[in-house]
Amino acid sequence: MRHQRRVGELITICSGIAMAVGGVFVNVPPVAYSGLCIMGLGVISVFWR
Repeated sequence: MRHQRRVGELITICSGIAMAVGGVFVNVPPVAYSGLCIMGLGVISVFWR
């Protein structure tokens, strides 16, 4: 179970980074900011327990 949680956190962080970079690339700031928020949730999840 712990391994699955770590994989989920990694996927959340990577998808947030990809979304932020994509939002900056297409010049849509709300998408970039939401990507940063998703990445932040993944980072907080790493340190939660």
